[in-house]
Amino acid sequence: MVAMALIVATTTCFSEDKYEKHAKKEAKQMMSGKKEPAWSVAPGKQPLDMQLEKAYRMEDELTDEGENKWILGTAMSVGENYDGAKMQATTLAIQEIARSIQTALVAEFENSGGNEQLGADEAVSAMKTTMGGTQWVKNSIGRTIPVVECYQILPNKNKNVRVVIAYNMKTAKERAKNALREELIKQGIEINKHIDNFLNE
Repeated sequence: MVAMALIVATTTCFSEDKYEKHAKKEAKQMMSGKKEPAWSVAPGKQPLDMQLEKAYRMEDELTDEGENKWILGTAMSVGENYDGAKMQATTLAIQEIARSIQTALVAEFENSGGNEQLGADEAVSAMKTTMGGTQWVKNSIGRTIPVVECYQILPNKNKNVRVVIAYNMKTAKERAKNALREELIKQGIEINKHIDNFLNE
């Protein structure tokens, strides 16, 4: 038992060292300004290596069921004004999260159809609505968690802002399914027992 405990402790330390080491290496390269304008963080923000380390950990974090716990959205935007560029980058990152939610929902529909929880027609209708619904999926997204925020000052003095935001996968699916129910009703598609069970899962 002692040997097993030592193995677990060693593995945990290795994992933590891995994230920290990778984050410090990338942050050092980004801030060096050797290959591109150096990246900086705004006053009051965590150091870049700590932000990147958090992103790496969240990207790999799993639920008890072995599924990804977080969806991460990454985007960059250039503008004369820092706040404007940050807002645009955040909007693009949210759109990326919306696309990830769509993909996750479609995979669930396909799996449900394969397991005959949904009939073929039901699954196809739901998938078509889901894949065609970037806007309503995006509107279903609640509060996201800022993970990384950094910027470059370009030669023309414009700001290139990079953001990474995170959104809980379980919350994403729950809110998206509620939004999908409303969208199906709006399109006149019948919410039968099979679809209702799926949306309530």
